[in-house]
Amino acid sequence: MSTERERAGAGPERTCIGCGKKRPKRSLRRLVLDEQGQLAVDQPQTAPGRGAYLCGEGCLTAAAKRKAFQRAFRGAVKSLELKHLEAALQRTP
Repeated sequence: MSTERERAGAGPERTCIGCGKKRPKRSLRRLVLDEQGQLAVDQPQTAPGRGAYLCGEGCLTAAAKRKAFQRAFRGAVKSLELKHLEAALQRTP
């Protein structure tokens, strides 16, 4: 069942876990958990499993402060290395 926006060509929407704004999925950056339980950027947005979306680096600290990663991944996040994640987000377009 598709919504009216999807049929109009806007594509699916996702919510940024940092700021809470809804945006087209293709304009957000998807984060997933790797095998070790560390957060990683899913550039092609095709990795299996749960994902969480961010607008950019600014929303990263907001999401960490709100403990949004633990909620989004249902407590499976082993450790939160913001510097590593921030660098990875800066490398992605």
